Amino acid sequence: MINPSNVPTSRFLRDAGLKPGMRALDIGCANGLLTRELAELVGKNGHVHGVDSNEGLLIEARKQTTGPDHAAITYENVDLVGSLPDLEPFDAIVGRRILMYLPEVAELLQRLTALLKPGGLMIFQEHSATGMPFAAQSIPQHRQAHDWMWRTIAAEQGSITMGLDLPNLFQQAGLSIDHYRAEAIMLGSAPDQGIEDIARYMVGRVIDAGVADRETVQPDSLTDRLVEERRLASPIVWDMAYLIGGKKQD
Repeated sequence: MINPSNVPTSRFLRDAGLKPGMRALDIGCANGLLTRELAELVGKNGHVHGVDSNEGLLIEARKQTTGPDHAAITYENVDLVGSLPDLEPFDAIVGRRILMYLPEVAELLQRLTALLKPGGLMIFQEHSATGMPFAAQSIPQHRQAHDWMWRTIAAEQGSITMGLDLPNLFQQAGLSIDHYRAEAIMLGSAPDQGIEDIARYMVGRVIDAGVADRETVQPDSLTDRLVEERRLASPIVWDMAYLIGGKKQD
Protein backbone atom coordinates (compact mmCIF):
# COMPACT_ATOMS: atom_id res chain seq x y z
CA MET A 1 0.00 0.00 0.00
CA ILE A 2 1.35 3.40 -1.02
CA ASN A 3 1.09 6.05 1.68
CA PRO A 4 2.05 9.58 0.57
CA SER A 5 2.32 10.63 4.20
CA ASN A 6 5.51 8.56 4.50
CA VAL A 7 7.45 10.72 2.06
CA PRO A 8 8.76 13.31 4.57
CA THR A 9 10.21 10.74 6.97
CA SER A 10 13.62 9.91 5.54
CA ARG A 11 14.46 13.55 4.84
CA PHE A 12 13.53 14.55 8.38
CA LEU A 13 15.53 11.71 9.92
CA ARG A 14 18.66 13.12 8.29
CA ASP A 15 17.80 16.68 9.34
CA ALA A 16 17.24 15.52 12.92
CA GLY A 17 20.72 14.02 13.09
CA LEU A 18 20.45 10.33 12.21
CA LYS A 19 23.88 9.26 10.92
CA PRO A 20 25.75 6.19 9.68
CA GLY A 21 27.00 3.91 12.42
CA MET A 22 24.18 4.63 14.86
CA ARG A 23 22.27 2.02 16.83
CA ALA A 24 18.56 2.80 16.35
CA LEU A 25 15.31 1.51 17.83
CA ASP A 26 12.13 1.54 15.72
CA ILE A 27 9.07 1.67 17.99
CA GLY A 28 5.94 0.08 16.55
CA CYS A 29 7.84 -1.19 13.52
CA ALA A 30 4.89 -3.20 12.07
CA ASN A 31 6.02 -4.82 8.79
CA GLY A 32 9.41 -3.10 8.93
CA LEU A 33 8.93 -0.43 6.25
CA LEU A 34 10.46 2.34 8.39
CA THR A 35 12.92 -0.14 9.93
CA ARG A 36 14.41 -0.81 6.52
CA GLU A 37 14.68 2.93 5.84
CA LEU A 38 16.59 3.28 9.10
CA ALA A 39 18.87 0.39 8.13
CA GLU A 40 19.78 2.21 4.95
CA LEU A 41 20.41 5.50 6.76
CA VAL A 42 22.63 4.11 9.54
CA GLY A 43 24.49 1.86 7.10
CA LYS A 44 26.35 -1.40 7.49
CA ASN A 45 28.24 -0.19 10.57
CA GLY A 46 25.02 0.59 12.39
CA HIS A 47 22.25 -1.60 13.77
CA VAL A 48 18.45 -1.33 13.87
CA HIS A 49 16.15 -3.05 16.36
CA GLY A 50 12.44 -3.10 15.52
CA VAL A 51 9.79 -3.80 18.14
CA ASP A 52 6.06 -4.35 17.73
CA SER A 53 3.27 -6.21 19.52
CA ASN A 54 1.85 -7.78 16.35
CA GLU A 55 3.69 -11.04 15.68
CA GLY A 56 2.02 -11.44 12.30
CA LEU A 57 3.50 -8.16 11.08
CA LEU A 58 6.88 -9.08 12.54
CA ILE A 59 6.85 -12.35 10.59
CA GLU A 60 6.22 -10.32 7.44
CA ALA A 61 9.03 -7.91 8.38
CA ARG A 62 11.53 -10.74 8.88
CA LYS A 63 10.85 -12.01 5.36
CA GLN A 64 12.04 -8.76 3.78
CA THR A 65 15.62 -8.35 2.60
CA THR A 66 17.91 -5.32 2.62
CA GLY A 67 20.98 -4.28 0.67
CA PRO A 68 24.60 -5.17 1.53
CA ASP A 69 25.29 -1.61 2.66
CA HIS A 70 22.36 -1.60 5.06
CA ALA A 71 22.55 -2.20 8.79
CA ALA A 72 21.64 -5.55 10.27
CA ILE A 73 18.09 -5.64 11.65
CA THR A 74 16.67 -7.57 14.57
CA TYR A 75 12.97 -7.75 15.40
CA GLU A 76 11.31 -8.41 18.75
CA ASN A 77 7.72 -8.84 19.90
CA VAL A 78 7.19 -6.24 22.62
CA ASP A 79 4.04 -5.01 24.34
CA LEU A 80 4.60 -1.26 24.20
CA VAL A 81 1.90 -0.70 26.80
CA GLY A 82 3.78 -2.80 29.35
CA SER A 83 7.34 -2.73 30.59
CA LEU A 84 9.96 -2.33 27.91
CA PRO A 85 12.67 -5.00 27.69
CA ASP A 86 16.12 -4.34 29.12
CA LEU A 87 17.86 -3.20 25.95
CA GLU A 88 21.27 -1.66 25.47
CA PRO A 89 21.21 2.13 25.15
CA PHE A 90 20.43 3.48 21.68
CA ASP A 91 21.82 6.42 19.75
CA ALA A 92 18.34 7.09 18.33
CA ILE A 93 14.74 6.03 18.94
CA VAL A 94 12.35 6.53 16.05
CA GLY A 95 8.63 6.00 15.47
CA ARG A 96 6.04 6.83 12.83
CA ARG A 97 2.30 6.98 13.56
CA ILE A 98 2.60 4.85 16.67
CA LEU A 99 2.15 7.23 19.62
CA MET A 100 -1.33 8.11 18.35
CA TYR A 101 -2.42 4.52 19.01
CA LEU A 102 -0.93 4.09 22.48
CA PRO A 103 -2.24 5.04 25.94
CA GLU A 104 -0.20 6.96 28.52
CA VAL A 105 2.15 8.39 25.92
CA ALA A 106 3.88 10.75 28.35
CA GLU A 107 4.87 7.78 30.53
CA LEU A 108 5.98 5.77 27.49
CA LEU A 109 8.25 8.57 26.30
CA GLN A 110 9.87 8.71 29.72
CA ARG A 111 10.54 4.95 29.55
CA LEU A 112 11.92 5.32 26.03
CA THR A 113 14.15 8.19 27.11
CA ALA A 114 15.73 5.84 29.64
CA LEU A 115 16.82 3.64 26.70
CA LEU A 116 18.73 6.49 25.05
CA LYS A 117 22.39 7.27 25.50
CA PRO A 118 23.08 10.77 26.88
CA GLY A 119 22.58 13.10 23.93
CA GLY A 120 20.68 10.37 22.05
CA LEU A 121 18.01 11.31 19.51
CA MET A 122 14.25 10.91 19.90
CA ILE A 123 12.47 11.32 16.55
CA PHE A 124 8.78 10.87 15.78
CA GLN A 125 6.34 11.51 12.96
CA GLU A 126 2.69 11.78 13.93
CA HIS A 127 -0.49 13.25 12.45
CA SER A 128 -3.60 15.21 13.43
CA ALA A 129 -7.13 15.45 12.09
CA THR A 130 -7.21 19.19 12.75
CA GLY A 131 -8.04 21.36 9.76
CA MET A 132 -7.62 18.67 7.10
CA PRO A 133 -8.23 18.29 4.18
CA PHE A 134 -8.72 21.50 2.20
CA ALA A 135 -8.54 22.88 -1.33
CA ALA A 136 -9.53 25.96 -3.28
CA GLN A 137 -12.49 24.00 -4.67
CA SER A 138 -15.20 22.02 -2.92
CA ILE A 139 -14.01 18.50 -2.02
CA PRO A 140 -16.92 16.73 -0.25
CA GLN A 141 -15.74 13.22 -1.16
CA HIS A 142 -12.26 13.74 0.29
CA ARG A 143 -13.65 15.47 3.36
CA GLN A 144 -16.07 12.60 3.94
CA ALA A 145 -13.36 9.95 3.53
CA HIS A 146 -11.03 11.87 5.85
CA ASP A 147 -13.79 12.22 8.44
CA TRP A 148 -14.59 8.49 8.31
CA MET A 149 -10.92 7.59 8.81
CA TRP A 150 -10.32 9.86 11.78
CA ARG A 151 -13.63 9.07 13.49
CA THR A 152 -12.64 5.42 13.18
CA ILE A 153 -9.26 6.09 14.79
CA ALA A 154 -11.04 7.92 17.62
CA ALA A 155 -13.48 5.02 18.03
CA GLU A 156 -10.48 2.70 18.31
CA GLN A 157 -9.19 4.88 21.19
CA GLY A 158 -6.51 6.54 19.06
CA SER A 159 -5.52 10.19 19.41
CA ILE A 160 -6.70 12.55 16.68
CA THR A 161 -4.40 15.40 17.81
CA MET A 162 -1.09 13.63 18.46
CA GLY A 163 0.87 15.63 15.89
CA LEU A 164 0.03 18.83 17.76
CA ASP A 165 0.62 17.25 21.17
CA LEU A 166 4.25 16.27 20.47
CA PRO A 167 6.09 19.35 21.84
CA ASN A 168 4.33 19.18 25.21
CA LEU A 169 4.98 15.44 25.46
CA PHE A 170 8.67 15.90 24.69
CA GLN A 171 8.95 18.57 27.37
CA GLN A 172 7.26 16.30 29.91
CA ALA A 173 9.81 13.58 29.11
CA GLY A 174 12.71 16.00 29.68
CA LEU A 175 13.73 15.96 26.03
CA SER A 176 15.03 18.93 24.13
CA ILE A 177 13.08 20.04 21.05
CA ASP A 178 15.64 20.71 18.35
CA HIS A 179 13.40 20.26 15.32
CA TYR A 180 9.63 20.53 15.00
CA ARG A 181 7.84 21.12 11.75
CA ALA A 182 4.79 20.23 9.72
CA GLU A 183 4.90 19.18 6.09
CA ALA A 184 1.79 19.22 3.92
CA ILE A 185 0.84 16.07 2.02
CA MET A 186 -0.40 17.30 -1.35
CA LEU A 187 -2.61 15.40 -3.78
CA GLY A 188 -2.50 16.13 -7.49
CA SER A 189 -4.84 15.11 -10.28
CA ALA A 190 -3.14 11.80 -11.17
CA PRO A 191 -5.29 8.72 -10.51
CA ASP A 192 -2.90 6.86 -8.21
CA GLN A 193 -2.06 9.09 -5.24
CA GLY A 194 -2.13 6.41 -2.57
CA ILE A 195 -5.24 7.77 -0.87
CA GLU A 196 -7.38 5.23 -2.70
CA ASP A 197 -5.29 2.40 -1.20
CA ILE A 198 -5.68 3.84 2.29
CA ALA A 199 -9.41 4.41 1.85
CA ARG A 200 -9.94 0.81 0.67
CA TYR A 201 -7.82 -0.49 3.55
CA MET A 202 -9.87 1.55 6.05
CA VAL A 203 -13.33 0.51 4.81
CA GLY A 204 -13.55 -2.58 7.02
CA ARG A 205 -12.38 -0.65 10.07
CA VAL A 206 -14.85 2.17 9.39
CA ILE A 207 -17.72 -0.31 9.24
CA ASP A 208 -16.54 -2.34 12.23
CA ALA A 209 -16.24 0.84 14.31
CA GLY A 210 -19.84 1.79 13.49
CA VAL A 211 -18.74 5.08 11.94
CA ALA A 212 -20.60 4.35 8.69
CA ASP A 213 -22.28 1.34 7.13
CA ARG A 214 -21.41 -0.25 3.79
CA GLU A 215 -24.39 1.35 2.05
CA THR A 216 -23.19 4.79 3.12
CA VAL A 217 -19.53 4.19 2.25
CA GLN A 218 -20.31 2.52 -1.10
CA PRO A 219 -16.82 0.96 -1.27
CA ASP A 220 -17.22 -0.28 -4.87
CA SER A 221 -17.34 3.30 -6.17
CA LEU A 222 -15.18 5.01 -3.53
CA THR A 223 -11.99 5.03 -5.61
CA ASP A 224 -13.74 6.40 -8.68
CA ARG A 225 -15.40 9.16 -6.65
CA LEU A 226 -12.10 10.27 -5.12
CA VAL A 227 -10.23 10.18 -8.44
CA GLU A 228 -12.93 12.17 -10.25
CA GLU A 229 -13.13 14.80 -7.52
CA ARG A 230 -9.37 15.19 -7.47
CA ARG A 231 -9.33 15.60 -11.25
CA LEU A 232 -11.61 18.61 -10.85
CA ALA A 233 -10.38 20.07 -7.56
CA SER A 234 -6.64 19.37 -7.18
CA PRO A 235 -4.35 20.37 -5.65
CA ILE A 236 -5.68 19.14 -2.33
CA VAL A 237 -3.91 19.47 1.01
CA TRP A 238 -4.85 16.03 2.32
CA ASP A 239 -2.79 15.69 5.47
CA MET A 240 -0.06 17.24 7.57
CA ALA A 241 2.94 15.27 8.79
CA TYR A 242 4.16 16.59 12.14
CA LEU A 243 7.83 15.77 12.68
CA ILE A 244 9.75 16.28 15.89
CA GLY A 245 13.31 15.57 16.92
CA GLY A 246 15.07 16.17 20.21
CA LYS A 247 17.75 14.83 22.50
CA LYS A 248 18.12 13.24 25.89
CA GLN A 249 19.84 15.70 28.13
CA ASP A 250 23.47 14.88 29.06
